[in-house]
Amino acid sequence: MKTYAELNSLLVDDYLDLLNIAKQLGDEEWKDSILQALKEEVDSNHHVDSTEVRQDLWNQFEDINEQMHDLLMQLKHTDSPEDKEQIIELIWGLKIDRHAITRKLETMSRASAGTPKR
Repeated sequence: MKTYAELNSLLVDDYLDLLNIAKQLGDEEWKDSILQALKEEVDSNHHVDSTEVRQDLWNQFEDINEQMHDLLMQLKHTDSPEDKEQIIELIWGLKIDRHAITRKLETMSRASAGTPKR
C-alpha cells in the first residue's frame, strides 16, 4: 500500500510527463490546462497535515533500520566473499536512503520551527 506522499509524488510526476508531451507537441492550450491542474494539485496539498507525512517518513526510517539489521546478521553468518560484497552494497544503498529520509525530516522540522534551510 502506497503512502499519501508516494501517491502524491506519482500524481505530480504524471502531470510533469504530460506537460513535457504537451510542450513537445506545441499544444499551448493543453500545456496551460496541465499547468493549471498541477498548480491546483500543489495548492490543495498545502493543507495536508505534515504529521501524516512525518509519520510515513519515520515508518520508512524504521523499516530501513530493520532491513539493515537483517543484512548485518546475514553478513555475520556468511563466508562467501561474493555474498559479503553483495550484502555490503545493499547496506550502503539503505544507508543512503536513510540519510535522505533524515534530511527530509530535518527540513520539515526546520520549516515547522520557521528556521531557514541551510
